[in-house]
Amino acid sequence: MDKKEQQAIKRSKIQVNCFAQSALAIDSLHGRGKLLDVPTVMQGLIDGAQKITENNTKEIEQMLFTHAKTLDCVFYDALSQLADCQMINQIEVYANIAFRAQNQSRKALLALAELKNPRRATFIKQQNNAINQQVNNTSQEKVKNFENSDKFANELLKEPNYETLDSRGAPEAGSINPKMETLEPIYRSNDTER
Repeated sequence: MDKKEQQAIKRSKIQVNCFAQSALAIDSLHGRGKLLDVPTVMQGLIDGAQKITENNTKEIEQMLFTHAKTLDCVFYDALSQLADCQMINQIEVYANIAFRAQNQSRKALLALAELKNPRRATFIKQQNNAINQQVNNTSQEKVKNFENSDKFANELLKEPNYETLDSRGAPEAGSINPKMETLEPIYRSNDTER
């Protein structure tokens, strides 16, 4: 036997063991062979797995719907038990059971909806949320072009387009803003050595 055949045999043994363990667990939960026999349960599991590998998801859809309806019944049963409770700890236990069953039912219905109507895949670029973190979402070519660039962020703008950024020009002197001149000798300080 070659290596591929050995791996296939090992995989099938693991899968059969998984089905057998599952069938034994189901049997132990349902009366130890009184209601179900292990080989029949195991064959049902194998048939279900075969359907899934053939892209037949009807059994999964039925299972999810059954789970949701069963959990819905558990929710309403716990609510009806809640009305008869006198002790606060009993009320808390039944309320927790009801809310957990309701949440699990919701999750089963969401899984069923996702199975029936899968979401479209969306590809989102990473967003830079940190202050000092750099995230490069560009291709390597653009990064190489940036590294070979002669312009740097700290250089002064020396191109003619950017020479005069203030288009107003220098303000003219007026009575409020006279040009600065030296002081007359009268207004100068007597202490010239300062």
